[in-house]
Amino acid sequence: MGATDGSTPAMVSGSDSTRWLSYGGAVFTALVAGIHLFHPDHGILGLASALTANPAALAFDPRPVAFVLSATGLFVGLSLSRNAPNRRPYYAAGVLLAATYFLGYFAWHFTGHGGFLPGREPLFHGLSPVENVVVHITGDAWAAASKLAEAGMIATLSLLYRRG
Repeated sequence: MGATDGSTPAMVSGSDSTRWLSYGGAVFTALVAGIHLFHPDHGILGLASALTANPAALAFDPRPVAFVLSATGLFVGLSLSRNAPNRRPYYAAGVLLAATYFLGYFAWHFTGHGGFLPGREPLFHGLSPVENVVVHITGDAWAAASKLAEAGMIATLSLLYRRG
């Protein structure tokens, strides 16, 4: 960004701002994928542990499978979108997946840790559903970082989708 006549800065062109926005979208996407893939309890190590200890337990807590598969999908989509002539489908898929993470977190905690799943009793820790969510998101830096990264990914990819 230089000055055109020495007195005023040049405006950033639409293509330059879109390019920087796409870099931001890629960073948010990689961050969200990494957070889920390497989550200490539900990421790839959690999945490996569950598969070796008791694979049937994944029916009661499917998060390790969901985290690993969806994070892998994000990395694959990010890689494929790099040279895609039309990135809009990738942006839409990224927004959908990030929104699923975001809303899924709140659904999981509003229902008492997946109380909607068959065979699972709701666990609210003696709190109301709203208090349960607040306690979990404020007491877990991993969850808070995840929700911030997902919100950034949703916003950035939504803007890129709108720009076409």
